[in-house]
Amino acid sequence: MAQPIVTIFVTVYQIEKYLDRFFACIFEQSVPDFEVLIIEDGSTDKSLSVCRKYASQDDRIRIIPVKHIGISAARNLAFENIRTEYATSLDGDDIFDKDYLKHLIDAQKKYNADFVISNVVYLNEDLTERKRFVERKEGFFTKDRFSDILPELVEEERLNYLYGKLYKTQLLKDIRVEPDVKMGSDTMINIQYCMKIDSIAVIENYDYSNIKYISRSVTSYNGNDYFHRLYRINRFVYDITLKNGYLNEKMLRVIDGRIIYSGFVAVQKLCWQKRSTEEKCASASQIIESEEYLQSYERQKDHLDSYSFKVLVPGQEKEYVRFRCSVIAEEKRNLRQNKLRRMCPDFLFHIYHKAKIRMGIIPPDKEK
Repeated sequence: MAQPIVTIFVTVYQIEKYLDRFFACIFEQSVPDFEVLIIEDGSTDKSLSVCRKYASQDDRIRIIPVKHIGISAARNLAFENIRTEYATSLDGDDIFDKDYLKHLIDAQKKYNADFVISNVVYLNEDLTERKRFVERKEGFFTKDRFSDILPELVEEERLNYLYGKLYKTQLLKDIRVEPDVKMGSDTMINIQYCMKIDSIAVIENYDYSNIKYISRSVTSYNGNDYFHRLYRINRFVYDITLKNGYLNEKMLRVIDGRIIYSGFVAVQKLCWQKRSTEEKCASASQIIESEEYLQSYERQKDHLDSYSFKVLVPGQEKEYVRFRCSVIAEEKRNLRQNKLRRMCPDFLFHIYHKAKIRMGIIPPDKEK
């Protein structure tokens, strides 16, 4: 085998059941000159055993096992231990095509780019397609065009993840994220990297498929916690682009939009919590009337129509929560009713429904 030119770095934690599929994708790569660097983050399942099994069969696989330190610290450790000229990151529970590496490396050679970004397909857990990145034609962007392209990449969420990218190791080596960052470290890494480079190549290939696992999603964080985690990421983007001269009007609109949208999503999430409606209203006000939210809202309040999502107006969040809670309650009633219909013969369901009307549990206009 020739000297490896690229390292595939992976942080592994509690993904034992997906690793056979992951290594199958690795071994199918049409470019063989790579090393796999695995940071095994103290899994309590058999993830480490599975990785060691494959490492014993292929000397391109290198494992660094650690006590559980979290994804940000694990990535910091990976950066310290990459020893090839280029690097790319994969998630061990995703899938990718045999030409994933080839297309990234070919683009780097074609453009001599510091950063190569490819397209991504998003799949549901059953591997049906959920969505794709906004279509972007292949292009090459030098530093004098970063003021235009960086806001677009942030808005399109292309910097939200490490996969589907090729990095120059020497520019990645000293990038760090605080170990307590559990959500959004990818964005923090990518935006730091963009401040160090002189060129970006974007390619059209959809070689990488990210799979959405509902039960394992970090986006299950609720309410205030969710908002403040996302605010920390976007504030980081704000500060670093300001420091490096890229915080123009276009970038500010995008960053503020991400903060405003995260407030809306956070309020939606807390509406599902098992608390009283008034408690949810109070939490919503803590988010929407916070200094963090209001600062972005005030800057963009005359341009809210430019956003494609619903914007919560400060002072109206309680009304929205009450509305959402009533909708959710109705959805839950319908689910219970439909479940009962499936379980009961029609005449028993009719008797049950009539009894609920007589007891005042449901109004007469709900009678079926």
